[in-house]
Amino acid sequence: MIKSSAWKFVLLLGLSTLANASPLVTTKVSQTNGESTTTVEGVVEAVKTSLISSQVTGSITAIPVKVGDYVKAGQLLARVDARMATQQALSNQAQTSAAQAQLDAASKEYERKRHLFEKQYISQAALDHAESDYKTAVAQTKSQLAQAGIAGVQSGLHSINAPYAGMVAEVLVEVGDMALPGQPLVRIYDASELRVVVNVPQSQLALIKQQGTVKVIVGAAKMAENTLNITQYTVLPTVDPISNTVKLRLALPKNLKTIAPGMFARATFTLNAAEGKIQLYIPLKAVIKRSELVAVYVLDAHGRPQLRQVKLGRVQGDSVEVFAGLQIGETLAEDPIAAANFK
Repeated sequence: MIKSSAWKFVLLLGLSTLANASPLVTTKVSQTNGESTTTVEGVVEAVKTSLISSQVTGSITAIPVKVGDYVKAGQLLARVDARMATQQALSNQAQTSAAQAQLDAASKEYERKRHLFEKQYISQAALDHAESDYKTAVAQTKSQLAQAGIAGVQSGLHSINAPYAGMVAEVLVEVGDMALPGQPLVRIYDASELRVVVNVPQSQLALIKQQGTVKVIVGAAKMAENTLNITQYTVLPTVDPISNTVKLRLALPKNLKTIAPGMFARATFTLNAAEGKIQLYIPLKAVIKRSELVAVYVLDAHGRPQLRQVKLGRVQGDSVEVFAGLQIGETLAEDPIAAANFK
């Protein structure tokens, strides 16, 4: 039993020694004086999207489309009960016909009176009265024609059609609901033209390379459309006073099949580094944060890790910029926990 315990002690001591002797995973402090990048998050949206509303009041009698349908320009989206409008249009047509008949009679009477006046069979007053009746009939006919036109337009407004070809994103009413002027009925968008909208910190906007390519990643898209290189984007001229960011719109290629509005996206912009400025970068995982302390473990001349406070800057992917506390070529421990327990 004594020998067995002794052997166990020796074995554990050997394993402990080997564990302590395991080398730390290290990395060198690197530098760059070229271009750097910044990544911001955004969302995909349609360049052209419309909330189709009713312009008339009435019961909805038909909704021949559903969410996800592709519609052509002019295709029927919804129909509102048009019986009253149809009757009103018929009434206006009848009144127009009556006004035109009165105009014909007044025109003939005026011509007859004019010939009689030329032969001095009637007075000037009689001719003036006939002319007045004729002009009144002309005005009434024009008024009735205008009313008939309005009634025709009103009747046409009971059919709500797609203003352009697109995808039905949302149907907000059901058959039998009451439509009111301005009430949204259907939302459609043009699926052929999409863009990514991102908010860039104002401090970084001036550093973005104007002629650079923007890398856009849409994680939910299929592999062929997952990563896109964008060269055209628009910077909106206003700044959000709360977040101090500027909105940018990045135009995506046309006719994408697996990208839709609302999808999450990341955009990586190329930044111009300040001329002559040397930037130091270290792995983000090498940094240890304790309250207000931000530090890394730096290996000394004997390979022992020593805790050193640093001042960090912008995060870029898996790396972070170092403003102060490190020198080029120094060796860091990538795992702060392993470095703290290193003997």
